[in-house]
Amino acid sequence: MKKIHYASIIALLSIAACSQPEINHYQLRIKGSESMYETFLELKNDFEKRQDSITISIEGGGSRTGLMAIKNHEAEIGLSSFPFDLEKTLGSDHHVSEAVVAYDAIVVITNQNNPIDSLSDESLQKIYSGTVYDWNQLGGKPGLILPIIRDENSGTQQFFVEHFGVKQLAPTAKVAHDNAEIVAKVSSNPNGIGFIGFAYFTESVHNMKLPSDSTQTQFEAPTHRNLENGKYPLKRGLRIYYRDTNNPAISGFLQYLKSKHAEGVIESFGLIPVQDKSTEISAGQPPQTGP
Repeated sequence: MKKIHYASIIALLSIAACSQPEINHYQLRIKGSESMYETFLELKNDFEKRQDSITISIEGGGSRTGLMAIKNHEAEIGLSSFPFDLEKTLGSDHHVSEAVVAYDAIVVITNQNNPIDSLSDESLQKIYSGTVYDWNQLGGKPGLILPIIRDENSGTQQFFVEHFGVKQLAPTAKVAHDNAEIVAKVSSNPNGIGFIGFAYFTESVHNMKLPSDSTQTQFEAPTHRNLENGKYPLKRGLRIYYRDTNNPAISGFLQYLKSKHAEGVIESFGLIPVQDKSTEISAGQPPQTGP
């Protein structure tokens, strides 16, 4: 495969060091959202095939860990499935930029043997708050509901509890490390319920239809079409955070994310690429938020 140098700035830097026979090599550290991990792992692999100047390491851990890694200079790019308030989290002089790179949805899943195929906002709020604790309270088979949740670093969890107004999680809720573990726990327990990123849905579990409007009478499944037409309610932006676009590795990878190659990878995971990449993903200088 012919090598493509997305980081054209690297060539400019190498001119200044013409006595060196080799192009400079750069490391890029990415950390954050578990919902974005598999997609960005494939983006990393594709990007590294298409150029030979930038090597990427990638780590999950949850959306908040990605933002904290940017703050602590432990990563150059943070992945987040939740839109954090940057000034509140990092302070007014953070100099961190954000860009939406794709859209997905949170999918509520139950065991394949659960006969319930839709849940209202109120039902989900009560399930995850613990005030509804048996499936027969919702018209299902008797059985104590087992809510599966993520930890406090999860952007998916923060989006979910804010959307449904869950003030305090049910004491019976069990914490899972990542999306794959939630799927495994729900598929093996007839009373389990969980929520995962769209890219992690499998046929081993059942997805719930959710209300598409405020009347709570029309319910829609989490399909790609319903994400595009806006009928499914839990659509969200998947974003990156970054601080220093003078770094050639960051600039090169941001440029790649705007390419057709990256768009194909994103679509292969069932996600929706951004349509106007010139405004969503910027490789320019981060905004100056301080005085």
